[in-house]
Amino acid sequence: MIGFGTNAPSLEAYQAICESRCKENLDPPLDGPPSPHRAGPAPIRLEACIAPQWPPRDQFGRGTCVAFATLAAVELHRALREDMPPERLSEHFLHMRMTTAHPLPEAEALHLPNGSVLLRQALWALEADGVLRAELAPYKPFVAETDDDAAVADLLAQATPIMCRAYGTIGSPESIDPARVDPIVPGQQTAQKILDFLKQGLPVVTGVPLFTHQSGLSNWILPAALRSGVVLCPDDANAPSLIGPRADGHVVCITGFLPARSDPLGGWFIFRNSWGLDFASHSVTAAPAATAGMRGFGLISATHINKYCWEYLVPVPEGPDRLS
Repeated sequence: MIGFGTNAPSLEAYQAICESRCKENLDPPLDGPPSPHRAGPAPIRLEACIAPQWPPRDQFGRGTCVAFATLAAVELHRALREDMPPERLSEHFLHMRMTTAHPLPEAEALHLPNGSVLLRQALWALEADGVLRAELAPYKPFVAETDDDAAVADLLAQATPIMCRAYGTIGSPESIDPARVDPIVPGQQTAQKILDFLKQGLPVVTGVPLFTHQSGLSNWILPAALRSGVVLCPDDANAPSLIGPRADGHVVCITGFLPARSDPLGGWFIFRNSWGLDFASHSVTAAPAATAGMRGFGLISATHINKYCWEYLVPVPEGPDRLS
């Protein structure tokens, strides 16, 4: 069974996402309409140079996608900046700190199912507690017991804080400084903002809602999606009939972009999933449509992100980009 582990960041966000289904896309194509002086966006593959040394990992059905996607962004950015093979960071440590040390205020958590976490909590945990090498706190394919106080204190002493360049969400959460929030308006600017971060060499952690197929499966675990890695929303060409959006969702790390006329905004984002090599198992073989070309990685349309993204986070490990 595949687990997800995140939800709409607020009831306001969920309502806005639902209403966006009734509207046409308001944004022009990414990077502006084509012209003699503007060719449109170019391909971006931040993950390409380290992919052989960075195999996708598996959350093993646990609701830990936020931790996996967030650390994927940190690992990729560090590897690119330092021109080094990617390090292996601890999803166990980050998920533990999000759930035990940085819970949402009770009023904001009322609509969340038990066990769901948000990217907002990842931001708090990264900046307050940091990241840890995986061998110091290995991930377990089952719900682990909470570490005792002495063990946690020892882990915290070895962790490295991570600042965040940007956090976007729908609405104005009371639990975070408004100056730190980049407001998301469904259907406007979100895909362009994420593309602009990619141009700066910054992977983006992104949360989107699930949709339900008539079979009862979500759009993320339909057989075609699991084979190809291409995850469709109701607005995509040739998408099956999908009901939703749902209040629960999934979080992935966006690592690149492929221009394509098949999307009205101009292309598809490449993302790294956290379901091991079983996801996109046929993406390297001949397929009737484009794929990311790597097992464990997938494609999601710019339209999908523009209309249904409800939360994103841009971690920046260190250096001149770090916020003061």
